[in-house]
Amino acid sequence: MIQSEFVIRDNKILSFSLKGHSGLAEAGSDVLCASVSAMALLVINTLSDAMDARLDLQIEEKEPRISCTVLSVPSEGARGAEGILHGFYLQMKDLSETYPDHLTVRTKTK
Repeated sequence: MIQSEFVIRDNKILSFSLKGHSGLAEAGSDVLCASVSAMALLVINTLSDAMDARLDLQIEEKEPRISCTVLSVPSEGARGAEGILHGFYLQMKDLSETYPDHLTVRTKTK
């Protein structure tokens, strides 16, 4: 099962973490794992490369695990960064409703 957690403060997502495999199909053929991984990397790359956000990023392929904390975003990109993170959260919630035995989404308020 993929376990995800989003840390929220003042209605803003500060970080997200993902760990595990969905178990929906064999490794390499699992569309849910591929979808979640692709979305996470899109968010990370957009924040860091397109919006110049500073991130604390940890990626472990063996376990697998991704952890991303937004340390800072230039003021002109702050609203866009919030929108990207919120969209990712909403899509993860939708996927967890479609695949409740393979993906969980938790929120933690700081």
